[in-house]
Amino acid sequence: MRYLTTTYENFGVIEEVDSLPEYCEVIGDIDIISFIRRQKPHLVNFDGERAYTRHPEELAKFTHNIKGSYKNYRFIFIPAREVEA
Repeated sequence: MRYLTTTYENFGVIEEVDSLPEYCEVIGDIDIISFIRRQKPHLVNFDGERAYTRHPEELAKFTHNIKGSYKNYRFIFIPAREVEA
């Protein structure tokens, strides 16, 4: 599977890559993110403004295989550093 990615420095320049780092910000539709939070809460964290994941490839595969109107949906991932609270 290929994944869509961009960077903060070149936001909007989308590339396809074969793998993703362990921690990413997730860019996508809030309704889909909320749906996934209800179904598989370990896949995505959402603070009300931004979504993050420690499982970007698993999240992408789960989202890609959703049946119905979200079928074949693809998130855009931004590699990020995890901030300790």
